[in-house]
Amino acid sequence: MKSLVRLVPLLLLPFASGCPDDAPVPPPPEWTCDAQRWSGSDGCDCGCGAPDPDCDGAGSAEPGTGVDNPACNACFDAGGKAQSCISVTAALEAAGFIVSPAGTSDDGAELYDLTLLQLNDHQDATSGTHEQYLTLIHRGFDLPMNLISTGYSNYLGFDQDELTTLLKGNQLVLDKRFHNGNGDDFSHFTRKQVADDAHDVVVRLHDLYTSAWIGSGFSNGGVDMVSFRQHYPNDVDATVAFGAPFMVPDDERFLSFFDTVDAACQDRLEAIQHVVLGAQRMAVEPAVQALSADEFGDTFTRVESARAFEAAALSYPWLFWQYFGTPDDCAGLPDPATATAEDLTSAFFSVTSIFGTYPMSDAYLSFFGAYFYEVQQSSGWPALPRAALVAEGLIPEGLVDMERGLVPEGVTAPVFDAAENSSLAEFARLGDGVAFVYSDQDPWAAGAVTPAAMSGNIRFNVTSGNHLATFSSLSEPDQAALTAFLEEKLGIEIP
Repeated sequence: MKSLVRLVPLLLLPFASGCPDDAPVPPPPEWTCDAQRWSGSDGCDCGCGAPDPDCDGAGSAEPGTGVDNPACNACFDAGGKAQSCISVTAALEAAGFIVSPAGTSDDGAELYDLTLLQLNDHQDATSGTHEQYLTLIHRGFDLPMNLISTGYSNYLGFDQDELTTLLKGNQLVLDKRFHNGNGDDFSHFTRKQVADDAHDVVVRLHDLYTSAWIGSGFSNGGVDMVSFRQHYPNDVDATVAFGAPFMVPDDERFLSFFDTVDAACQDRLEAIQHVVLGAQRMAVEPAVQALSADEFGDTFTRVESARAFEAAALSYPWLFWQYFGTPDDCAGLPDPATATAEDLTSAFFSVTSIFGTYPMSDAYLSFFGAYFYEVQQSSGWPALPRAALVAEGLIPEGLVDMERGLVPEGVTAPVFDAAENSSLAEFARLGDGVAFVYSDQDPWAAGAVTPAAMSGNIRFNVTSGNHLATFSSLSEPDQAALTAFLEEKLGIEIP
């Protein structure tokens, strides 16, 4: 592939034994090349202290000033080849990004905030644009790239994913149209348009980042990356999807999940659920509402607080298994037969407030509104065990739950696209190059993919894990197997 990195003839390089006083200094943040020591006798100090203007102006007060000396514009890459000291900022700007350097990580990787103007409709150049916000951890144009979808807005920022660490490479996190508050015409919010956004990013960067690419994501982000691979199978070399559910509307496969977990713990969760909706509701509900207001400033205008409390109670066992579920977590649950209202409030709120805002609050619906549009449009959503609670009069039959949710205010709910839904599920089962990772105690795993034997996809299972399981959650043999899968697909050796 074409690269912006320009090789400089070795004879032009003033080889030197070290920096002044033999004190090595790391290269400036914007440099792409490894640290190289120079004597300074030629008037430049590439890699020894502050960069000179004639080294592409990287990091200098007046980029581009000074006399260009080709010998100053060279460093050595990891393979010993002389390379041009290209400013990462300049290269990214040339690719069409608005670039804001954000410093360096603890290990010296360069951090960049990026903004890209994406077409509202990639099939209509006159449709206008919206901003896409990306965060880049840069270690080298010749190193692997981990392209990540969060499935929502870009909440990861510069947090480094374990796969990035495994690859010792670069990381680029995408945010997602409409989830980031950009966009108002939801007819432009389709899986294909989301995939088009990612494709546009990759096309702009593939000639810069010339090593292998993987696409990865957790939960809804994993679904997005599988969809991206379906639409653009050659954009990345491999895909890793953690905890990615493939569902239909009101998917009843999820009801049986609660029969697979520790029975005593599930019984305790259901007992707490019943008592906070029943005998102790008059004490627990106002206490929870007060905590929600004090800790998060939550308001309830779209959904009244009583219905929000019921929705949280309905999802209480689900949320416990999704984010908790260890033996210690189970042992810490209070006995509702003897627990005080304070004990029940603490146990209930600590689980149901996991999102940093209370379920079905205005803030919750604002953050997840675009996701709820997606699930009602093509993703589907899980059914929750509600029949017994309805029969006992503890919740209303038509209660809007946390999984189907509500589309953004003022937006018409979409008609479910069953054809797109089944097409993606079939690709996940029959496609190639995707590694799925699921956890046996994660309720979302009820929507897991089982790749067909003839497909090129593979599945791994985490024992006793929840929805937060990562690469390191796998057993050592499975870590080795996933690493081998990636090495084969990426065509590289992973150290």
